[in-house]
Amino acid sequence: MITRAEFQDIIKLEGQARGSTLNTDAAYVESQEGKEGLHKVEAAFRQLGYPVEYKHIKDMGWYPICLRVLSLRVIQDVFGLKPMDLRTMGDTAPKFSFLVKVFMKFTGVSELAARRVPGYWRMHYSVGDMCASEVNGQAGYVIVQLTDFKTHQILCRYFEGYFRRLLQFSFVDQDVEIRETKCMFKGDPHHEYRITWK
Repeated sequence: MITRAEFQDIIKLEGQARGSTLNTDAAYVESQEGKEGLHKVEAAFRQLGYPVEYKHIKDMGWYPICLRVLSLRVIQDVFGLKPMDLRTMGDTAPKFSFLVKVFMKFTGVSELAARRVPGYWRMHYSVGDMCASEVNGQAGYVIVQLTDFKTHQILCRYFEGYFRRLLQFSFVDQDVEIRETKCMFKGDPHHEYRITWK
């Protein structure tokens, strides 16, 4: 369970995230555990003294980034999710996201998607910067860097799934793989994800 010390550290996090990041969590829980599962998550929030009702969260609204982290941590605790489960949850999230559907509708190819990454990031988060530091369509890989975003380790695995799915939308007929090759929580200056496709 989330300790009081961890909770205090999380609520001190600075920045904001769009409500769509939270609503994709709720959609995932409902798809796996039904409405009863979502009620369990909201009950766990109340026990923390930080009540949240997902139905009141607006996709385009800005919310404290601590709520984005708490949402994942509470869901992890309630359902006993392992790191690979969080990766799967991230992989599923774009399917539920209104912002992703709009973005990917007008992107398609890897080079264009890579150029639009910084703006896409800012649609979701008020902190951190993201860029595609290397794009090689011929060799079949993209390297994405996320800087100034040392928020919480839970997002490392979640983003692995999330970024993989985003690129999978562009390469429907190909197998897309991803791994985090650098991590700020391991002493690196930024997070880095290598995304490959065959």
